[in-house]
Amino acid sequence: MNKFILDSYALLCLFDRKRAKENNAVKKHIEDSERGKAVLYMSKMNEGEVFYKLYKYLGPEVAHGFRADMKKGLFPIQVVSVNDKRVEAASEIKAGYNVSYADAFCIGLAKEMGLPVITGDPEFEVVKDIISIQRLSD
Repeated sequence: MNKFILDSYALLCLFDRKRAKENNAVKKHIEDSERGKAVLYMSKMNEGEVFYKLYKYLGPEVAHGFRADMKKGLFPIQVVSVNDKRVEAASEIKAGYNVSYADAFCIGLAKEMGLPVITGDPEFEVVKDIISIQRLSD
């Protein structure tokens, strides 16, 4: 069974009509997860990033709806909590690479679990020496 870490960029593509190709790629991964063909994970830090970006750009109703759907399990994504070990790993990644702090949590989780990250974010190019990346455009 395929297992992946989802970056917030990937999940945000579901809400962006301008990114049709990436939107379809994310939908396929979600459908695979619903069918039991894949397991999707996401850091709680990245789930929070999706929430605040939805809130900022699409409004509180969309953001709160997203969070409620996540809590109900309507998205087949396992959200992985942040703990001391993960904060320490993310801070080291952030210190060593030109990535956002939220992305550092995604990268750290991928490294910890030995799984590839699904993303379309070009920022991840700088960490391809420490994790595997599956581009949404692939």
